[in-house]
Amino acid sequence: MELPPFPEKRSKGRIKGIKVNKKEREGEILFDHKKRGFYIKKSDEIFGYYDSMTEAFYYKKILMENNWDASSIKKKITQRVHINKKLDLNKKYKVKLNYCPNCRSKLKIDEKECHSCGINIEEYLYSN
Repeated sequence: MELPPFPEKRSKGRIKGIKVNKKEREGEILFDHKKRGFYIKKSDEIFGYYDSMTEAFYYKKILMENNWDASSIKKKITQRVHINKKLDLNKKYKVKLNYCPNCRSKLKIDEKECHSCGINIEEYLYSN
């Protein structure tokens, strides 16, 4: 069996048409130690300060989709959710569990007792 001839002309290096490096095309996310926050930088322009890398990445994606128009960020204001809220211990909260907290076996949706170990899930959660 003979192999086909090796092509004499093949592309080398950068793809034609893309002469801008990645930082100039996409910008970058950096961390400012003095302000303790992430920011998006494209060339010399800075687009806001953010608490997390995920938040900065989300806004960078929006900016790239809108050709780096800063007014597009103002249209996409998101609500910040604070997770570290204190719970009222006297109030019963609705909890959906996928696994038993005692034996770790898989539970069906809205199951009151574990089919494996037999504990009442609601009593177990509120007694501990």
